[in-house]
Amino acid sequence: MCLKNYPFGNPPERFHRQCTDLKKQVFDQVWSEESCAGIYAKHKNKVIGLLEVLPREIIKNYGFLTGSTGHDGDYLTVGCYEVGLGMPRKEMIDELMLYLEMNYNMFSRKQLEGIGVYEWPEGFTPYWVYDKYGFRKKELITDNKVVMEKSIN
Repeated sequence: MCLKNYPFGNPPERFHRQCTDLKKQVFDQVWSEESCAGIYAKHKNKVIGLLEVLPREIIKNYGFLTGSTGHDGDYLTVGCYEVGLGMPRKEMIDELMLYLEMNYNMFSRKQLEGIGVYEWPEGFTPYWVYDKYGFRKKELITDNKVVMEKSIN
């Protein structure tokens, strides 16, 4: 998904090749486990937001924070919300999660997790969006970071 499409203005076009090279190796592994790696939003033929959802063991291997309980092979982890330049971030995060919820059937795994951060409503992984969509607290990482989880499929 983000190998060919980036939210408009993010990252700057001069970095697209570097980003593509870095992510290609990750997505090559993802495709061996899942047929989908997230969702994206378009407006007037431009990608304006995307949400990556990747197998836990793969995203963990690349240094992303994940949960540590349960069997890795059962979990997908929300890895990245990207919102295009000039788009209202909080509203786009909400919309992306809504569309993810409507498309859980595209994934084969039964558990979805994300890292929720308190007091950062427009941050990369805000707590409120997981709370709004029915995730429950699973692990405390720090005083303001928790692993949130939800059963899907």
